[in-house]
Amino acid sequence: MNKAFNFFFFNAVFCSVTVNAFEVPLNERPEYFFNELAISLENIESLSPALKATRFDLEIAKANQVVAKSDQGIRVGINISGQSIHEDRPSEDFYHRYRLLNQAFIKKPLFHWGALKAREEIAKLRRNWAYQSLEYKRRLLDGELRAAFLELVVISYRIQLATEQLKLAVQNVNSAKEKLKVGLGTSLALEEAKTEELNKEISLSESLISLARKKTIFDSLSGNSSPMNFNIPENFLEFCLTYQPNSDFPVLLGSINSKEITDLQLQLSIEDQEILIANAELKPKLNLTGLYYQDQIDVVESGRNLDRNNFLIGIEANWAIWDSHKSEAQKNAALARKAKIQHAIKTKSREYRESINSMVSELNSIKERIDLGRKLISVAESRLEKSEAELELNRISPKEHFPAIVDLDFAKLNNLEFVCKYMVLIDQYEMAVGFENLGKSPEKNE
Repeated sequence: MNKAFNFFFFNAVFCSVTVNAFEVPLNERPEYFFNELAISLENIESLSPALKATRFDLEIAKANQVVAKSDQGIRVGINISGQSIHEDRPSEDFYHRYRLLNQAFIKKPLFHWGALKAREEIAKLRRNWAYQSLEYKRRLLDGELRAAFLELVVISYRIQLATEQLKLAVQNVNSAKEKLKVGLGTSLALEEAKTEELNKEISLSESLISLARKKTIFDSLSGNSSPMNFNIPENFLEFCLTYQPNSDFPVLLGSINSKEITDLQLQLSIEDQEILIANAELKPKLNLTGLYYQDQIDVVESGRNLDRNNFLIGIEANWAIWDSHKSEAQKNAALARKAKIQHAIKTKSREYRESINSMVSELNSIKERIDLGRKLISVAESRLEKSEAELELNRISPKEHFPAIVDLDFAKLNNLEFVCKYMVLIDQYEMAVGFENLGKSPEKNE
């Protein structure tokens, strides 16, 4: 009865497709039946610690984009200097005076062969990556939270069944004791009943420990700190008995754009910009410059000092003629990284198609297992009815009737487990072929 419950977890493959996108209906999602799960999913954005680091990355990327854009803007500065001057002038003592000089300057890049624009574009791409990573992380956490909650639901149902079976086992022990007293039973039958009771106690204890451990995992994912109720509503039990899993899965995808491939394509765009920057290194750059400054000159006729205000405006040209092959090496490195990324994209595309095909096979396998499990429930219910009739006619003992109850409980638990497994896997499949926000830039979503 204490059957291990293992969810099927695939590597997180976030994909979007241009055709045949798949979406799980709302009334087939676990949060439709469990209000506490729905609340946890709504609050995950603000409570989950796993999202905080990703949000920090987005804020850093936004700031870096502003930094890169500002390199193309106007830079304005001022200098103020105060001086105490002692001059040794002929035929007189040291001449001592104070002076205050001001300076203001302005500089604006005019033409840098696209290098500054490329740096801004790199910052923008990295901001988009940070934004999309936050979206992917959120979607991934939604799936993990659903899976963790469904696992708690199964354990809770196992506890419910184990509690009822323990009560029956205690009744069997008491019945065996009474029969032994009147000479209708044996010591062996009593010991067997006690053994069954202890086994049910052990099973219940293990399930309670497992529930506490899995609840800790759920709390860590969701950021939840309050007690939760994992009682199973009747409509979910009915859903598990009547749910007809989907049999139409889009497999022949026109295109796959996974999270990892999206990241690689973004890196590919960054390398294109890096090549542009490297090409611009040894080309002349032009800047617009303006300057206002004060100085003093000696007036020969009077022997006095004259303060002057000076204004300059012009174009500054900077030309790095030789850099010991630095820019050439940077360009070659970017070209090599680009080729490596292109190869990785082809490899990942093939792997993800295979992964989705494997996921579909697993879904079909679980669907078949659900169908067989319902047939098992039907047989177990029929057996229980016959066993109850035999018990009423005193043709069998409560101990002999007990396995029929356990078998039906096992069949129901088994059905619940596989329906939950299917719900977890179909959610992962939706992430693989129907994640609506994949590939969208922040500008489109804001």
